[in-house]
Amino acid sequence: MLAFSFGRKKLEMIRFLQFLAVLSVVLIEGLMTLTVNADQGIDVEYAEHMPLATKSMLLDITRTGDTLVAVGERGHVIRSMDGENWEQAEVVPTRSTLTSVVSIGDRLWAGGHDAVIITSGDGGDTWTRQFFDPDRQQAIMDIYFTDESNGMAVGSYGLYLRTHDGGQSWVDATVDVENDFHLNSLVYFGMGKWLIAGEAGYSYRSYDDGETWEPLDLPYQGSMWGALKTGGECVLFYGLRGHVMESCDFGSNWTRLDTGSESSISGAAVQDGLVLLAANSGTVLIRKDGGPFSIYHHSSGVDFSAAISMGNGAFLLAGEDGVHKYPEAGNKGEGDD
Repeated sequence: MLAFSFGRKKLEMIRFLQFLAVLSVVLIEGLMTLTVNADQGIDVEYAEHMPLATKSMLLDITRTGDTLVAVGERGHVIRSMDGENWEQAEVVPTRSTLTSVVSIGDRLWAGGHDAVIITSGDGGDTWTRQFFDPDRQQAIMDIYFTDESNGMAVGSYGLYLRTHDGGQSWVDATVDVENDFHLNSLVYFGMGKWLIAGEAGYSYRSYDDGETWEPLDLPYQGSMWGALKTGGECVLFYGLRGHVMESCDFGSNWTRLDTGSESSISGAAVQDGLVLLAANSGTVLIRKDGGPFSIYHHSSGVDFSAAISMGNGAFLLAGEDGVHKYPEAGNKGEGDD
């Protein structure tokens, strides 16, 4: 009887010790899970929801499906279905200024200061962060994808990143081993052909999908802030003090165009032969069918950063104080100079 009682107590003790062992494993795994989750989000600052976010400084605008998406300072992302009514995106995992946004199908990517890259698959309402490296002190100035897997990003001090997996991983590459001027804008011509508009006369061309680059011989040695493909192999480079150059042979030969303005140009869009350049101080430059530029002074007087076509001769202009219209109400969009 004593032996049986002792044996039962020993069995209960073994079972109790086994229970403690299992419990400790569960607790350790739980703590590890909590630690991993904390580490994944420990350096993420989400954009604040602000009542005037739709009237903040916006730096780029694009369209995905029926939704317009604009990005700008403090990580602000705003969305609209009609270009009239705008709302702030729900979840944006950055407070860094966003300078560029691009869409392919239902997927969006945006990039900006602190070399941040974020992506969205629901029309720009919620975003996840793919890349973030504030220690390098470089800003992404333009980001472009040719499909949902392959993309490039360029930026300040020669920043050049490439991805082949939809942005899950980004690899540093080099455009110019001898210079690290700002790379401001990407233009894709198809068949592996790219142009980069850059700072201080340094712009580049690639025939092999960005594997190697060669410098362009430009007639103006100032900074080009953007580029617009207008059809075929024709492209406009635009930038500092109203300077615009045109090439129709993929950058081999360039012609300087007289804009009649010294306002620096940051954004552009094209619609059925109608080119719009968005500049500082409310300046809008209009060119029809390859003719001369006319100047329109927008009543807002703000600095514009980007433009997008809305069809039927209408455009939206992103910049200071949010999104603006061209033509304005009651104006047919004719140049006033």
